[in-house]
Amino acid sequence: MNKQILRLLAAGTVIVVIALVMSSMGGTTTIAQQAPTLPPTETAVALSTPTALPPMPAIDVPTVNWADVSVYKQAMRAGFESDVDKFVNANRYLINATLTFEPDAIIRGGMRVRYTNQSQDTLKLVVFRLYPNGPTLGGRSNVTSVTVNGETVDPSFSDLRSVMGVPLPTALEPGQSAEFVIQFYTIMTKGLFTAYGRFGYVNDVVSSTSWYPTLSVYEPARGWWTSMPSPSGDPGYSETGLYDVRLTLPSDMTIAMSGSIIDQKDNGNGTTTYRDVTGPMRDFAFQASTRYVISPTEVDGTTINVVHYKDKEADKTDGTKDALVFSANSVRVYNKIFGDYPFKELDVVQNPTPSGVEFPGLVQIAQKSWLAGNPYLEVVIAHEIGHQWFYSLVGNNQVDRPWLDESLTSYTEVVYMREVYPNGTEGKDHADFFKNQYNGYTGSGQANLPLDLPVRSYPNAAYGAIIYRKGPVFYLELERLLGQDVTYKALHTYFERFKYQITVSSDVLNVFEEVSGKDLKSVFAEWVGADYASDPLPSTRLGYFTTAQAK
Repeated sequence: MNKQILRLLAAGTVIVVIALVMSSMGGTTTIAQQAPTLPPTETAVALSTPTALPPMPAIDVPTVNWADVSVYKQAMRAGFESDVDKFVNANRYLINATLTFEPDAIIRGGMRVRYTNQSQDTLKLVVFRLYPNGPTLGGRSNVTSVTVNGETVDPSFSDLRSVMGVPLPTALEPGQSAEFVIQFYTIMTKGLFTAYGRFGYVNDVVSSTSWYPTLSVYEPARGWWTSMPSPSGDPGYSETGLYDVRLTLPSDMTIAMSGSIIDQKDNGNGTTTYRDVTGPMRDFAFQASTRYVISPTEVDGTTINVVHYKDKEADKTDGTKDALVFSANSVRVYNKIFGDYPFKELDVVQNPTPSGVEFPGLVQIAQKSWLAGNPYLEVVIAHEIGHQWFYSLVGNNQVDRPWLDESLTSYTEVVYMREVYPNGTEGKDHADFFKNQYNGYTGSGQANLPLDLPVRSYPNAAYGAIIYRKGPVFYLELERLLGQDVTYKALHTYFERFKYQITVSSDVLNVFEEVSGKDLKSVFAEWVGADYASDPLPSTRLGYFTTAQAK
């Protein structure tokens, strides 16, 4: 997510810098100072009933041949279809849902989920996250029934109902799988606009992310991840899986979705059902509006769908032509420097967000920046598309280790500027911008915190200044020490090695030491911190089971 007003600002006083950082974070200094410190976890409580819709009939959820992954290959770029075969026993989702307006935007859904225990622990509980119920999104998501392997169970919920524990009638041994069928609904109140626009229903645009019960991450060293996300940052932490989503909505709406739409059916009642499948992705998002129209372009075998407001097309200030160029440039540059984007499609969507927000296969771009000739439009598109490499493909815990994706993606902006404008000063100017802003922050006497901290550990302006400014300056320091070519090679190695996985901070150090042949521990201790060596790995990183062993 890019929350910085980049390249539009000359270096100013420290007070101005701090004010701008706070403004870009979606609040004011007063609001930030009043925000309570969030507890690290929520405590599970007995099931309680929130405000509910009238009873709804169960939504049919088709059965799945979990061994057959051929349909998901339709979402892959040519030459990358075999990547799907590695995820037969990853998290698997089939979701059948309907979007209606009453007048709030309401999603009613049923889902069939398979989870495979890839740890050496025997599990008696599987945890799902209901992100809309947390303080970050501010919506309402309710689960009305759950079965496990055909047996009805009663889940427990945390205080805010953002963590759902599903008891297993029979303990799940290492390598075994369980199938869940969950009925749920999610409400986005008309006018809701939260979390930098990632979730809401405003300006006739539905921004639907984290809208379904999502499997949490199991870390054998500490169990299921149940931390409360901080509203200052991104709320998610999830593992790569495969999605098959059938979504019905009014026929006059245009939809953009993670993955690729492989079928659509006019139901004859004013609604259309779309079937969308993904390659290996860690989340599934969609955006829908009667205002949208799609302009496609193709780069390196990937179709980029630029989704924009048709009611603004005639405006001389409309930035769609620029957005097409910037999006194509971004994919081309990052394919070259970091490694190939493996999916058939990428959606770049004009949105009410005040900045930009990233999701697998889909990025939101601020409507206020969607202006011809606006330099911020180029920066925010470069940043959010950079997240397709670092967050979507190479994942991390965005709540506890935000630097792993945000700092690196801010640095990709510099890479973009250098590659797109090789004969100009844009790359150097962008690097100098980060350095000046970071130096201005530290020169004001603010705490120069390490990069490797949870979102909640950065008070007030520190989150933007450290993660989004110090972070890219750290990578520029690695360039100074190792050279640009070695830095690029290390990041290419990092991407290829950890594509589709979850990384921890020590992975960055290990790759840079391996590629450079240098001991960089003191450099990382100075910039990143000294306490990340014990970061817990998810079970899928520990190599307990191969896809052949799991069943």
